[in-house]
Amino acid sequence: MANRGYGAGFGPVWRAVLRDYRVGEGNRARARLGFLTPPEGRGRVLWIKAGGSPDALRLGVELLGAVRDRRRDLRLVMTFERDDPDLLRAVLRPWQRVGIGYGPCDRPRVVTRVLSRFQPCGIILVESDPPLNLLRRTLAPVAAVGTGPAPVPVAAAWPVSGAAQRDWEMNGQAGELLPPADPQARFAEAQADVVLRTLAGGGERRLWWWHGRAQQWPEWLTAWRGMATAADDILMASFADTGAPEEAALKVSAWDRSGLAGGSILHIDDRRWFAAAASAADAVHLADPGRAVLWQALAAGCAVTLGKEAAAATLPVPMLASSGAVVDHWRRLRGDDHQRRSLGDAARRRFWEERRQVDANLGALMDRVWTW
Repeated sequence: MANRGYGAGFGPVWRAVLRDYRVGEGNRARARLGFLTPPEGRGRVLWIKAGGSPDALRLGVELLGAVRDRRRDLRLVMTFERDDPDLLRAVLRPWQRVGIGYGPCDRPRVVTRVLSRFQPCGIILVESDPPLNLLRRTLAPVAAVGTGPAPVPVAAAWPVSGAAQRDWEMNGQAGELLPPADPQARFAEAQADVVLRTLAGGGERRLWWWHGRAQQWPEWLTAWRGMATAADDILMASFADTGAPEEAALKVSAWDRSGLAGGSILHIDDRRWFAAAASAADAVHLADPGRAVLWQALAAGCAVTLGKEAAAATLPVPMLASSGAVVDHWRRLRGDDHQRRSLGDAARRRFWEERRQVDANLGALMDRVWTW
């Protein structure tokens, strides 16, 4: 969800502006008020407006690259509500006629100011709350990717789930409604990475991966220690929120790649290791199935279980609500390689099904952008 300082409320917007000035973020404050300048050069402007989550920013960058590959005649602007310098340094290149920075709020005068400065030929909303004032005032076609329905028409909508698709169908404001598909599946690494398993001694012992929230960890650790083979196996643990398991032998970011003893707990504290962890694991339990980690686990083709229903998709994987049920499931998988491979194959097939639909939707969206 977007930061309230980027909405239309007078109080939240001005409190955010004052807070930015107090901490020396004048550029962000001015951007929030719509004092933005399009990139230099000639050509019409296409505006990609990303929401406030890291997933929205990453998807915005992906769409920016796709549009640039298709429409070299345009000047491109991508605005965001939450910065991620590490991500932007990793994925962005020094493109010409491209401007990237903090975006405006949805106050009426701010929207009028930005539209006057950009005069966009098209707008792509990326996983944000519907900016109602912008949608009501712009004359440019709008594509909503991962954005909830709005009470005004949009040229195209790309829902990320079946539930979101039904919301758009009931809303009836999408000129073109694409099939549901989660764009985050596009970022999962589909190539198996066996390095972590080899380095951790996976040829001699089992590796398991648990991903959840810090408040869920104590219950899970108790259940894990009750597993008869816990002293021989290796548990990889990662948190969807802040924090770290105190019982972890070490963090993967500080690991010297030496072999791990049986019973070790390895904290996967760097999301860049998620692909390696998924490829190394004999099974994965996602107590908190965030979209990025979900698709990465499915792409690796490991035996996946969920602690709760995933918001983005219907999946052919077991739902196990209790830690004890997960441990029992892992105990059975430990002696049943056929079942483990069957679960992994089903997970991989579901990932590729989603990936193909994402690619089809991206192609359809770029075809529409071509006409703007």
